[in-house]
Amino acid sequence: MAQSREELLAEVQRLRDQLDSRASSDSEPMMRSIVGLQDKVIQLDENSLIQYINSSLARDLGIDRSRIIGQPLEEIDQFKWGPGLLGKVLADARQNPGTQVEREISFTDTVKGQDVFYQLKSVVEDDMSQIMIEDISNLRNIEKTFRRFVSPAVIEKMKELKKDFFKAERYEMSVLFADLRGFTSMSERMRPDDVRAVLNEYLEAMIDILFANNATLDKVVGDEVMALFGAPIYYEDHALRALSVAIQFQLRQHELVARWKEAGRQPVYMGIGINTGEMMVGNVGSEQAVNYTVIGHHVNLASRLCDVASPGKILLGQRTFETVKRDLMSRKYSFPFKVKFRKDGEIQVKGVSHPVDVIGVVMKDDDGNEVMPGPSLADEG
Repeated sequence: MAQSREELLAEVQRLRDQLDSRASSDSEPMMRSIVGLQDKVIQLDENSLIQYINSSLARDLGIDRSRIIGQPLEEIDQFKWGPGLLGKVLADARQNPGTQVEREISFTDTVKGQDVFYQLKSVVEDDMSQIMIEDISNLRNIEKTFRRFVSPAVIEKMKELKKDFFKAERYEMSVLFADLRGFTSMSERMRPDDVRAVLNEYLEAMIDILFANNATLDKVVGDEVMALFGAPIYYEDHALRALSVAIQFQLRQHELVARWKEAGRQPVYMGIGINTGEMMVGNVGSEQAVNYTVIGHHVNLASRLCDVASPGKILLGQRTFETVKRDLMSRKYSFPFKVKFRKDGEIQVKGVSHPVDVIGVVMKDDDGNEVMPGPSLADEG
């Protein structure tokens, strides 16, 4: 993308103001740092003599900025990825004056034991040139890690927010567990290829629904799906979104069951549990095994609700029910389904001294009739 001389001068001045003001303060780091992005800036004259470098670059190189002014670029062209790269980028820019030339490189940092990604940008305009170096490791790690869990749209939003999503944080959100009832016994009577086909069809359908609703796929264990609502991108209506996805799950599963019946396969239905509460979310684990997930009592309760949900049922924890009811009554958020709620008994949860109320969700059609996408008498017979 072309960058004019005036824009280049303005960008350099902005960076100087931000970076040098921090460099003069003992209380703030001598760099412009946004979630691991460190902008390193070099400004040169027409002879490739250094006119300016910022404090972040000087610190990485271990040099005194005042002593490098007037020296050739080769004096600092010694980054971890190998010597001469800055000169090559600058040479490319000089072949296209006024146009920003970009190059991305990566290497393994043996000290940190991780891959590092840098983006280099160079612009030459009349008698001056500039090279900017950005550590984009966090962005690339977001893409690498979260592409398995969220839709591309969510990843783009995460990159815009420039937040450390890997840092474990505690806040209120919702979690959903769903799995198939009777799948294990059914699979014992099927050929392995048929089992795999059924499982893949089911999982692909559910994951498509999650991504279409900007939810997060936490993990898949066998036929169990665990999904997060409110992380890594937070939204206030996380409980309502979780319920919407649960209904879409059941409706889609009902379609799959009809298809399986036509193929002569045994129908299997889904049980779903949703709970809302304060949870710890982020990278959890050890140096050997780290996963982005949620932990806490409320996660365990959601799993327990899923365990006791009968085929075709959606069970909510009390906090989820209260949050959903509040959001529905406020009419602040759109909700495409007609539902009603009823108490569906109590369960005992490990670590809780008293029984926990369970709220069942009943779907209704346009005429107000209850819709139960679960097993019919014919299935049971």
